[in-house]
Amino acid sequence: MPDFSKITNQIILPIDGLSFPKRASRLPNAPRSYRSGTHRGIDFFSNWGTPVRSVADGIIIRSDINYKEMPADFRIEMLKRASLINRTPSDIFNELLLGQAVIIDHGLGLFPGYRSISIYAHLSSIMPKFETGYNIKSGEIFGYSGNTGTSPSTLGTKDESHLHWELILQDSKGEYYFGQDLEYSELIEALDSLFIK
Repeated sequence: MPDFSKITNQIILPIDGLSFPKRASRLPNAPRSYRSGTHRGIDFFSNWGTPVRSVADGIIIRSDINYKEMPADFRIEMLKRASLINRTPSDIFNELLLGQAVIIDHGLGLFPGYRSISIYAHLSSIMPKFETGYNIKSGEIFGYSGNTGTSPSTLGTKDESHLHWELILQDSKGEYYFGQDLEYSELIEALDSLFIK
């Protein structure tokens, strides 16, 4: 497990001018009872269509440019299946609940000893040039916030618009989301250190 208090490289925020929230329910480690899981990222609540940018240089490894929202009843059924095993299966989380998403591989240089990827979910749209394989620069705007993958989106509304953002660190022992298992005060300190002000 990474020592999140000792990560010295900093990254920019995914939405310009919007700091990370302090409310525990919008941060890593918050329970997500509706899907029998744990929140792995940060929810940046913003107006529908707010520009979203890459937090660091990298290569796009997933870009759901042609995303089509799932039917509401299908989403409900998949969440019921998750509740039967009392956890959120990775396929349901990654393929359904992230909605329209972009994932960026930042390689091994951002946090020495770890491969790092950032995940940007619930987007309303992605600009066409930002396809899988695109080399993206820190601060480059590639899409816009929305609510895809959420219940309001499956019902055709723009309610609860936000960017769900995650930073994942990987090594030979496993995969960890930034802030995993930290107490609230430690998490706030780690996030304060992570983002350039």
